[in-house]
Amino acid sequence: MKNIFKIALAAIALTGLSGAAHADLTYNGAVGLPLNPTAEIPAEGGARIQGNYYRLGNDVKDYGIVGATRVASNIEVNGGYTRLDGPGNDRNGLAIGAKYLFSRESDPVGVRFAVGAGYDRAFAKQSYAYGVATKYLGAVSGEKVPVTGHLGVRYDHFGLIDSNKASVFAGVEIPVISDGSVQAVGEVQSKNVENGGKIPYSASLRYRPKGEPFGASIGVARQGAGNSGFFAQIGYTFGK
Repeated sequence: MKNIFKIALAAIALTGLSGAAHADLTYNGAVGLPLNPTAEIPAEGGARIQGNYYRLGNDVKDYGIVGATRVASNIEVNGGYTRLDGPGNDRNGLAIGAKYLFSRESDPVGVRFAVGAGYDRAFAKQSYAYGVATKYLGAVSGEKVPVTGHLGVRYDHFGLIDSNKASVFAGVEIPVISDGSVQAVGEVQSKNVENGGKIPYSASLRYRPKGEPFGASIGVARQGAGNSGFFAQIGYTFGK
């Protein structure tokens, strides 16, 4: 376990962040990293739909078809249908969430801040609330697409395992090539599950052709109550 965590941290140290145009969705449906939301919302008049597959280890799999859209100048609504398959743990249902963006990168300090909350019935009846900041950190080695950093706090309640815990998380997205169509994405989080929980993390590569609405990510992730496993995401952005 320690070796896996060290590898994840090393991957995160080499990863970077994207702008909103390159953002994907969490497994619950919010705009963000694979596990945690960011202070980004869809463009006005736009929406993103995404299919998720997570292998949580021990023959447990998490599937989902989720989406997010902007309904007002600063409000995102998100959610979809999710399913958890595992020995004695088959469950499916709706996920739903909302996010409010307080500030944008055009503000003097260059930091965006958002708060949000959501519920995912399939994933152990998970209820969560969070606050997160996102900042463009500038280009790396002349790259035109900026590196972006995310830092947040959240609270998770898992109804099926009677767990309540606050945690902190951080993430980065770094362009691998100058047009930003390939990015390395990483995140790490303190334990979000009581009584034997593990450090959640993800490390992945994202492919989004410049100017195109579709994209995909593959990588490795670990949820707080599961083991490390492969995940894949594929999505499409409508509108702007």
